[in-house]
Amino acid sequence: MKLNRRQVVRLAAAGGAGLLVPCKFAAAQQGASSAAEFSKHFSDTGAEVLDPLPLITGSSFNGGLRFDDTRKSYPGGMSVSVQPSSRIEDVGKSNETGVLALFHIGVLNLSTGAGPRDAIKLLLGYVVDEVGLDPEKLVFVSTEVFEPYFSSNPLLQKGRFVKRDQAEAMSAGDGSGFFAPAGHPETKGFATVSLHYPIGSGTSAELQYPLPDYLEIGEICLVEPGDGAAGPVGGGFGLERLAIATGAPAPDYADSRASLVDAVKKEASETGKDLPAGLEVFAD
Repeated sequence: MKLNRRQVVRLAAAGGAGLLVPCKFAAAQQGASSAAEFSKHFSDTGAEVLDPLPLITGSSFNGGLRFDDTRKSYPGGMSVSVQPSSRIEDVGKSNETGVLALFHIGVLNLSTGAGPRDAIKLLLGYVVDEVGLDPEKLVFVSTEVFEPYFSSNPLLQKGRFVKRDQAEAMSAGDGSGFFAPAGHPETKGFATVSLHYPIGSGTSAELQYPLPDYLEIGEICLVEPGDGAAGPVGGGFGLERLAIATGAPAPDYADSRASLVDAVKKEASETGKDLPAGLEVFAD
């Protein structure tokens, strides 16, 4: 993979701090670095930096743990945030690459009146130009809704588009074509495209979803202004998954589980909130 100038500078600086060593310390530092870089990149372009939402939601959904970055409302202007999240549905997938008990979503939401083409330009530009992912290795999974965006964007066309049946995507609600987790308190669902990057050979001539040799790294919303659909306008990336895609250190499931338990207990102690029921799923 060819490194861009930002990556060369970062890796040179990291060498003296031990960040190139694949250890727990390196993984923790890499995560902090990724979050800081994501926020700074978009705040430098004028985005307002939002504080993350609490990990403890008080909702029965997802065992009372923060599922993702979806908010009840968004600022009128562009905003950026890094949201710690956890999904109890992932407990049985702890051996899968990229599945963590506690993970962080780098989120960009655009100004009122912006749309998917703006989000694609900014977010795809970030992962290609700043993170350094190869656009020819990217795979996009969505429905027919994505076709006009793909056909009009040369950078998207360097990758591959796996078309999914719209009814199937809406029923699954998993973000690969449509985002609508059952019972989610903040959204009724909206069209999306998910981005995937190879962690195996990734050389299959024919691709079908799900993609066993690819890691889902993020999703971009496909909601045009005036569509009337509730939800964000922008998208987000799993920052630990971006690190994995580049070959950088990332925490393993056990480390992230310990971090989740510590973070939730700390928040409960500081706020007086009850420990969420979902935390029991991650107990030893």
